[in-house]
Parts: sequence; C-alpha cells; structure tokens
Amino acid sequence: MVRSLRAVAVIDLGDCENSSTTSCVSRYAQRRLNGQPLVRRIAGRISESQMVRDVYVSGAGIPTRVLTSGIPGAELLNMPHSHVLERLAAAADRSEAEWVVYLPGNRPFVDPVLVDRLLVEAQRHSECDFVGFFSTGGGWQRMQHLGLAGEICHADSLRRLRRNLDRLTYCEEDACLASYFQDAPGAFQMRFIPVPAELDRADLRFAVQTEQDWDDVQLLSDTIDAEETHWQRLANLVLTNSGLRESMQVRNG
Repeated sequence: MVRSLRAVAVIDLGDCENSSTTSCVSRYAQRRLNGQPLVRRIAGRISESQMVRDVYVSGAGIPTRVLTSGIPGAELLNMPHSHVLERLAAAADRSEAEWVVYLPGNRPFVDPVLVDRLLVEAQRHSECDFVGFFSTGGGWQRMQHLGLAGEICHADSLRRLRRNLDRLTYCEEDACLASYFQDAPGAFQMRFIPVPAELDRADLRFAVQTEQDWDDVQLLSDTIDAEETHWQRLANLVLTNSGLRESMQVRNG
C-alpha cells in the first residue's frame, strides 16, 4: 500500500512591492470577482482537495488590505524582497510538507480534482522532483494558459532550487516551475502526465494574464455558480460559445 503524502498548496500573489515591475499575477490576484477577493476564492477551491493538508498565501510585500482581511483556512506568508522560489521553499519549511502545489494567484478556476490527480502521481513516483500536466499539441507550456491545475514539486527539490537561485538564467517572477527546473544546474526528474482529453485543446484559456482574460472570467462567473466551476462545466461553456473559443485561441497563440 502506498503511504499518504504530506502536501501543502501555496497560492502566490507574486511581487506586490515594485509597481514598475508588477507581474500579471500580482496585478490580477488582488482583484475581486463577484464581490469576493480572488485569492479567497482560490483558497476556497483548493481547500476542497482531498490530498492538500495546508494552504498558504504568499507574496513579496503583500498589501495591508490583504494581510488584514483574513483568508479562512489559509496562512499568510509575507516575504518582502523575495523570489517566488524562496517563498515556496519557506512554505515547505514551515509546514514540514513533502510536496508543494504551486498555484499562481491569477487562477480563479483551479480545480481540486485535477490537483489531486497530480498529487496521486507524485505519490506513486516519489522519486520525482516535479509533476505536471502536458498537452499533446502544446506541451507543458500550454498548461500555463489553461490555468486549471498547478505544478507539483518535492520540497527537497525546491530547497535545491533556492540554493541555486543566483545561478538561474531564467528567473522571472511569472515563470512556471517547469522553466526553473529545466534551467537549474544539476539533474532533476520531471514527470508529465496527459491533461484530460477534453482539455487538450488550443482554444481553452482560464488563467488571467490580460484584461480580455479578466473579462472572460467575469462572464463565466456570472454564468455559473462558484460551486459549479468544475473543469467539465467550464470547458463545455467555452466550447459551445464559438466567439469565446476563437478569442481564447488567438490569445493562446
């Protein structure tokens, strides 16, 4: 029998300190959707995971309004002048977790079932450093636009990345974890599993990276209740709206 794993989810708000270099994550993560702070919505969704033990909300220089508003079920981790890799590793240190689920704060429709699917894979392949989804037509890069799951990495592997932070040539705040693992010195075992066939398309996009993405998120949120935003329902809504589908495909490139 495979033993249970200790997993923590980290919703990262990005670098909130420097307005001249504000990332798209921090820009949208601090907004409200249907009257509710977006980060609170994401925390509520990931708390439905069957395998995530703790939830953290991290960021560099998190605004006071976020720090004082309270996010039920989540612990805040404010680390001024830090890089996302340092924040993720710090959450692993605090929680004593074996695996970390990285969720950028611009993913309003994160699906706990998809997250659990990745964690089951990590449980089966504990020798891996990283686990993520991939698309047959767009590789793992397409998953950053899809924005319905996250990336899973082993806590010890995160600590290795943290120690080598000054040696990474690709070190942007908005980068995905897969980019860091591929750029870092040394050998890392990365495992990618196929995204569900219904999501393996170039015309689905749920991460918020532009104002048009935000408009789409508002439209989808107005159409369905928050309790119904499982990935099958979302995908079906987009695929039955040709204008929305074509617009998403253009933005996906």
